[in-house]
Amino acid sequence: MLRRHVSAIHLQELQIHIPPRPPGSPPSSGIKPGKKIYFPLVIDEIVSDDALLEMLPGDAKHIPRDFNIHRLVLHSFSFENSASFHAALTNPLPLGEIDSEGQFGPWQAEQPGDTAVAGTFRYSHADFSSIRGLSGIMSSLGKYSGTLDQIDVEGDTEMPDFALSIAGNPLPLTTHYIAMVDGTDGNTYLKSVEARLGNSPISVNGEIVGIPGVKGKRIVLDATSRDARTEDLIGLAVKGGAPLKGSITLHTKIDLPPPTPGDIRDVAERLSLQGQFGIARARFTNPDVQSKLDSLSRAGQGEPKNEDIQDVISNVRGQFVVRQGTARFSGIEFEVPGAGVQLDGSYQMKSGDMDFRGHLIIDAKLSEMTMGAKSIVLKLFDPFFKKAGGGSSIPIKITGNSTHPHYGLDLRHKSDTETKRVAH
Repeated sequence: MLRRHVSAIHLQELQIHIPPRPPGSPPSSGIKPGKKIYFPLVIDEIVSDDALLEMLPGDAKHIPRDFNIHRLVLHSFSFENSASFHAALTNPLPLGEIDSEGQFGPWQAEQPGDTAVAGTFRYSHADFSSIRGLSGIMSSLGKYSGTLDQIDVEGDTEMPDFALSIAGNPLPLTTHYIAMVDGTDGNTYLKSVEARLGNSPISVNGEIVGIPGVKGKRIVLDATSRDARTEDLIGLAVKGGAPLKGSITLHTKIDLPPPTPGDIRDVAERLSLQGQFGIARARFTNPDVQSKLDSLSRAGQGEPKNEDIQDVISNVRGQFVVRQGTARFSGIEFEVPGAGVQLDGSYQMKSGDMDFRGHLIIDAKLSEMTMGAKSIVLKLFDPFFKKAGGGSSIPIKITGNSTHPHYGLDLRHKSDTETKRVAH
């Protein structure tokens, strides 16, 4: 068949609108069989500046997905074969430049969403400070293949300085991810993400999806780590760094809705978390706190003067819920040799203010926690703090903030407990 060649076409502000797939029609994995277009024309080069590619969603309530392409170059374009391309565009959030090249087509006129596409990409200088409450510069490399409305993506990201504004403690963050992108609405389904925050591995899966009538995406994730570092995960969100070091096991569900118009809250205030954690062999970074912990262990074992008991390690576990910038903890159990603490309470992520109430559980009697005259006096109180099975249970509270915590007796809690006991 005789073909006609056009050497070059230069387009300005080209607009391509991809209609949605008919309801109930499954996506294609490539070129679907059917009527082919025979149009004996080959364009050697198409150059387009400031083009718009718009993917119209199947649900009219969703906002169309727009891609503003600064420059698009196609080579050997025809309606029968694929064409090579190079594209440069700006991603609005996080703000950064994407450079991509690969193969496109042939064009599927009956269902444009079935048009095949494959290639590689480089996402450079993605500035996370364009998202209120975050900071850091990310770069990413990857590859993709599929059709315009169902693209399989695999890639790696690297960010040497990821940080939450509420704490300002930057950490390196890298990921390897496998995902599927629905080009009709821009929804991304994360099949597997293997991340490393500092020295902490984290496995993630979930989705980044649109909300009808709302600009932006909702991030819903499930994250698990079995051998993370406490100083990484807690240090990311606490001013001045993590108060303790140790190995942490964590499972949490993450929900981050997009900001609504006029919403000035940052990520930490919009973020919701729910999960449980366990910290093994924890040591406090503040030497004064660690010294108090050593004293507690001595007293709990009834050996308040035994200096051989020092630099004790502890195990911590509990559940947490984070909403609107407040972390609420329940069922916290904190253990050292000879003693343990059971607490419930809250922590304000921005101010660092805390309010925890619970019980100090020790193996010894109250009077055995000290020596001399104090021990004799405390014998009078042993019956009031006696714990079933032996030892003592002392109501305590921890207030103040993360930089200057205050420890004390919570006698009101003791009074309330006794009142309930009498009532029953």
